[in-house]
Amino acid sequence: MGGRFATSHRYGVTAMELTYDNVSKWFDGYFKACNKNMGPLETVPNIKKYFAPELEFWMYTAPPFVKVPLSREGLLMLMVHPGLHEELTPQYYVIDLKRMVVVVQFQIQFTDEPSGKVWPPIQASCHYHIKLDENKDLKIKKIQYWTEAVSPSDLAPLGDLWIKGKDKALTDLAINWINSKD
Repeated sequence: MGGRFATSHRYGVTAMELTYDNVSKWFDGYFKACNKNMGPLETVPNIKKYFAPELEFWMYTAPPFVKVPLSREGLLMLMVHPGLHEELTPQYYVIDLKRMVVVVQFQIQFTDEPSGKVWPPIQASCHYHIKLDENKDLKIKKIQYWTEAVSPSDLAPLGDLWIKGKDKALTDLAINWINSKD
C-alpha cells in the first residue's frame, strides 16, 4: 500500500500524481491497514510505512492522555492494545493539495475482543500533513488529532483494558527476548 497509484514520468522519475482521487485512495488504504493492524504488538509495525520518520503526533483531546508531541515510534506504541479492537471509519476527507493537508472526520469504535463488549462510538477528526518522500511515496509527517468530549469516567474502563493489554504484550515480548538469550 505504498504511495504509487497514478504515476507520471518526469525527468525519468516515476512519482505519485497528487490528485484528490489518488490521495483519497491512499487514505482508504491507510485506514484499512490501521483497522487490520492496530492492537496486536506483532502487527502494529505494518502501519509504520505510512509515516515519515520525523512524524509529529499532536493530541488535542481533553484531558490530555499523552504528553505531546509523540514521535512515529511513540504513536505506534499508542496503537499497541492487544485484545482491544479499534475500528476507524472515515466519514469524509477534505484534501488541500496546495497545503498538503488532509482533514478526516471519522468514527472510532472499540470492541473488547475477549468479552465482546462494544463501546459507544466516538467522533474524531485529524489534520494529516502529508509529503512525498525521497522515493516519491506519500507519507504522513504530522497529525493533529481531536475527539469529541467524553467523560473521563466513561473512558476509564476502556483505558484500563488498553493499558492492561499493552503491558502484557510488552512484558511477554521482554520475557521472550530474555529467554532467547540462553
